[in-house]
Amino acid sequence: MPHIGHSLDAEVIVIGAGVIGAACAFRLAQAGREVMLLDAGQVGMGASFGNAGHIATEQLFPLASAEVIRNSWRYLLDADSPLRLRLAYLLPVLPWLARFVWAARTPAFARGVAALLALQQSARADLAQLLRDAELGRLLHLDGHLEVWESPSGRTSALTQARRLRPYGIESLPLTADVLRERVPGLSAKLQGAVHYMDSGHVDDPHAVCTGLAQGVQRLGGRIRQGRVERLQADGDKRATLSLQDGSALSAQRVVVCAGGWSKPLVASLGYHVPLDTERGYQITIAHPTPGAAAQPTLTRPIASNERKVIVTPMAMGLRMTGTVEFGGLHLPPDPRRYELLKRHLQALLPDTDTTAASTWMGFRPSLPDHLPVLGVAPRHANVFFAFGHQHLGLTLAGVSARIMTEVVLGRRSPVELAPYRINRFAFD
Repeated sequence: MPHIGHSLDAEVIVIGAGVIGAACAFRLAQAGREVMLLDAGQVGMGASFGNAGHIATEQLFPLASAEVIRNSWRYLLDADSPLRLRLAYLLPVLPWLARFVWAARTPAFARGVAALLALQQSARADLAQLLRDAELGRLLHLDGHLEVWESPSGRTSALTQARRLRPYGIESLPLTADVLRERVPGLSAKLQGAVHYMDSGHVDDPHAVCTGLAQGVQRLGGRIRQGRVERLQADGDKRATLSLQDGSALSAQRVVVCAGGWSKPLVASLGYHVPLDTERGYQITIAHPTPGAAAQPTLTRPIASNERKVIVTPMAMGLRMTGTVEFGGLHLPPDPRRYELLKRHLQALLPDTDTTAASTWMGFRPSLPDHLPVLGVAPRHANVFFAFGHQHLGLTLAGVSARIMTEVVLGRRSPVELAPYRINRFAFD
């Protein structure tokens, strides 16, 4: 392990201990760097804690699309819609929404698909290798997921999407209602069929992925520290200084910003202005029944609903349902009606599920208008690196993002062309 001198606190400080930050820290520690993983809270307790656990390798089409624009205006303010805008956040989010509409133009959408495909091509293998290397392979299941429908229009939508994905190598198989119910007992009789995506998957516990990666960092000689960074400074390419909320400071040769929805003010302190906002994600979790209690439906893979825009995933702690998108910023309180909506959706798909004791959670998905992450080196600071803004795909893209960032931080060529993910791409719209 290289000697970094007594004046520095670490060779590399990774800000943010969600799945992206923990994955980057693990890979850098594995490469022999002296790493500190720094977070304002506990490891994995941000957006990564409550995600769907879905390895969404089939998601190649950015949310910023003509189809979403056409459908969004009729339900943005509907409390029960899958895409909702809180009225109190309307003015702050308007610039982001304008860029979202701009990113939905046909040429921009095509560039977005190509950029997501470049990451998704190896995402599944990279994640599997990352978890194996971190001794977490037991958490990963790569046996696909089912997208179900309840109506003729849902069938048309699901099959059309499957056909659109096939040229990109996304394999799927349609299932009749009879085959679906045979494979998944307990599903509603109203479900009329499904598409089985074969190459996706899920993890048993997203939080355990984060904590396991952090433990891997420690096994490799790295450190975990808690502290909220308020400001970054970088002097040349030798030292970066982090000013913490408690008045202390940390310094390192290199800094990697992986702070999710809280990355915007950090990069702004270096003079980079990025239109990062958050999509508030809600979830409910139904714990496994205690001995003697009524049995719950058993799933072996995630079930997504085409019409309802939700997904339910089997996990170590029980069944978790997530879904819907809400624009409301970082400070408005959760809307309890969203939890009730998820309960209704879960009971519609799995009627025998008891949701009375469901736990609830809301997190902040870091999202840019074109739905691509920021990846790479800071344009004017050679020792500062960015890996944030993965929106719904943080877990899915954790392995490939960590592989890319490790190469870039070590001064080697990225395995993926990084121009589509540069932080200053919005300046050239």
